[in-house]
Amino acid sequence: MNNWEKSNLELTPAPEMTMLEEGGTVTVLIKHDYYSSDSDHGRILLGSFLDSLAERGSDLAKVILIDSAVNLLNDVSFAQKIEKLFSLSKCSYVCEESLTYFGIEYVSHGNIIVCPASDISMEIIEAAHLITVE
Repeated sequence: MNNWEKSNLELTPAPEMTMLEEGGTVTVLIKHDYYSSDSDHGRILLGSFLDSLAERGSDLAKVILIDSAVNLLNDVSFAQKIEKLFSLSKCSYVCEESLTYFGIEYVSHGNIIVCPASDISMEIIEAAHLITVE
């Protein structure tokens, strides 16, 4: 093993995880209705990730759904997980244009705001700690 390979094996915690260990909060941006590149296996992975987030709910500042992630609102197996995350976050955003594109009717309620992509872009830019699920 050469020096380059050795140096790449030294892993450090992601800044977001270090921050969470120190009691901070994080914004989670969910972009698709599955995780990774395979939609079938990716739904299993996403379900596990959402369950893990729910366990650490006090760390959530915001949950943002854009693109095909808005389909999770109509998926029976995911709707409860998403609603739980929404209830644990201080404020959550759902992209209005994505809802329209995918033909999903969803109304803002509680701490959940349906808003234009331009507003969501500003939330992403201003997020102190952002985890993107693709």
